[in-house]
Amino acid sequence: MYNCQNNTIKNNLIINNKEDGIKIENASHNTIKGNLIGTDINGLDSGNYERGIKIVDNSNHNIIGPNNIIAYNLNGVDIGENSTYNTITQNSIYNNREKGIKLCNRGIAAPFITDFDLGTGTIAGATYANCTVEIFSDGSDEGEIYEGRTTADGAGFFTFNKGTSFTGPCLTATATDTDGNTSEFSAPTSGTRRSSILQEENDLPKTPLQHKQSRELEDNRIGAFFSGLWQPEKYLEVFPESVLDAGTIFNLGLKRVRLAINDLDWDRVDWTKPEFSIDPGIDDFITSLADNGITITYVLSFWDKEKVAGGKELQCPRFKTENQIQRYLDFVRFIVHHFKDRIQYYEIWNEPDIRDTIQWIEVEDYVNLVRRAVPVIRQEYPEAKIVVGSTPSLFSSSRDYLFTILGSDIMPLVDVVEWHPMYTTSPEYDREYYYNYPSIVQKIKRMASSHGFEGEYEGDELTWRTPEHAIHESWTHTYSEIKCAKYLARSIVMHLGMDVAVTQIGHYTEQVQLFHTIQNLCTIMAGAEPISLPVKIQSKATNIKSYSFSLSNGNKLIALWTDGVAVDDDPGVKATLISNGFSPQKVMGIDVLNDFEQQLVTNIENGNLVIRNLLVKDYPIVIRLIDITSS
Repeated sequence: MYNCQNNTIKNNLIINNKEDGIKIENASHNTIKGNLIGTDINGLDSGNYERGIKIVDNSNHNIIGPNNIIAYNLNGVDIGENSTYNTITQNSIYNNREKGIKLCNRGIAAPFITDFDLGTGTIAGATYANCTVEIFSDGSDEGEIYEGRTTADGAGFFTFNKGTSFTGPCLTATATDTDGNTSEFSAPTSGTRRSSILQEENDLPKTPLQHKQSRELEDNRIGAFFSGLWQPEKYLEVFPESVLDAGTIFNLGLKRVRLAINDLDWDRVDWTKPEFSIDPGIDDFITSLADNGITITYVLSFWDKEKVAGGKELQCPRFKTENQIQRYLDFVRFIVHHFKDRIQYYEIWNEPDIRDTIQWIEVEDYVNLVRRAVPVIRQEYPEAKIVVGSTPSLFSSSRDYLFTILGSDIMPLVDVVEWHPMYTTSPEYDREYYYNYPSIVQKIKRMASSHGFEGEYEGDELTWRTPEHAIHESWTHTYSEIKCAKYLARSIVMHLGMDVAVTQIGHYTEQVQLFHTIQNLCTIMAGAEPISLPVKIQSKATNIKSYSFSLSNGNKLIALWTDGVAVDDDPGVKATLISNGFSPQKVMGIDVLNDFEQQLVTNIENGNLVIRNLLVKDYPIVIRLIDITSS
């Protein structure tokens, strides 16, 4: 449809096109309703190769709906950047390969769902003031079944009661503003119900969290981890949800990245790619990270591919001879020399205690390798930060390996001690380790400092997996997406509270709940430094954990949660929080899982801050204490 107005396209079967199903170009005030687009009359996949409906080139005031079924296309509805005031309403949109609704026109943001109950058919959330909100059930993140509509109030909050149960299993929502612009689908819900109340008897408004890009944030010490940049397609097969593009890293607000061009693990090495060369595309990618304020750690894993190509086998364990050590030092010098203007941190090996593989280095040889590599790195880049440890766990032999390093004479020579603390760890499966972990970290710090170490600490490769994302057979401990998000949020806050930086093995771009949780924490924790605040928590719960932080603007943060087994829906436990001798002018409660903040009702009693009826959940609720005069 080109350059035309006031037409109606209805009751058609539009399938198996090599390009778009319907394309509206420079055309306005048209209606598309009652069509099958990408699926036949039996509901089978007959998708169009490109978009189901594409709206471009100043096409405005068009209406898509009601009663279109739009499925199995690249995107269900795709609206170009120069087209506005297009309304998408009361359709069935599902199983499209990328997005159900894709906006390229900087349209209104999707609403967010704060409360829902599938059984009672109730839902609440927030969007822009006076928007029309449509509710859908879907098996994923689109809108297959239209459930009903409501209107947001003047503050942007909406509620809807269907009067009977929702179909589920997920709920999504769209918002349409008073000008007729419709948003993309919201993040889908998970589980059967959610209550986002932060404080009983608090009717103050909730507002969406405002996220910032990486370059806008102070260091939050939260990062991404990935390797195998030679072959990202192979890496994606193993970690399908990992962050591999700079744009996603920046959108999350990450400030750290741990990476390697080589694969870090012996079982994924690509032997066809040389080690003493840098692809220009990878060079540009790393430059982009550095230019956007990302602190990069390069992992100096080396597979001696030239030697293997010459017909020789790698000795296992590694670095037993001077020739092997020299070849590694040549590689270290090459990498540091090339990247010293962009990369500050250099990690000597990844998981050296993986026995009976070409990754394995006996601990005495590892200490010697560090001793030999440090002057090479310093010669090329005197300001470099040198990272050691990187053991795959803190269980048994790996813990012994790390503590041998900490007790060696190399500790005054290096700058960062790193370990991999948590793969699917929780009180549900690894109860003793989970609850002992903070004391293990303190032992690491005491051991390192007693042998001359004065640097930083980092916990890397944190990960919790849903069953469909369990990439190793040994990862039998899996969780729902919301539980993964809760355990990840706990771990990030706990590590930062112990002054330990963190990276995650993947960033779950296919799992919206985890993506938003990381994004929220990246913004909230920017510039946060752990401190000890005089805080007393009165509650019937006996397992409340809390950490306190100071921000550069003088504000304070208190993060607290119940530290038991996480559940999909936790109504919270009532608590009273008392902060002695602190009288902030404003107190905000932040829900890192549900993307909103709310001013809390507080009292000042005898010079102390008192917050009553606070609901402590099984994931971190962050309280921001704001001194307006300093912020």
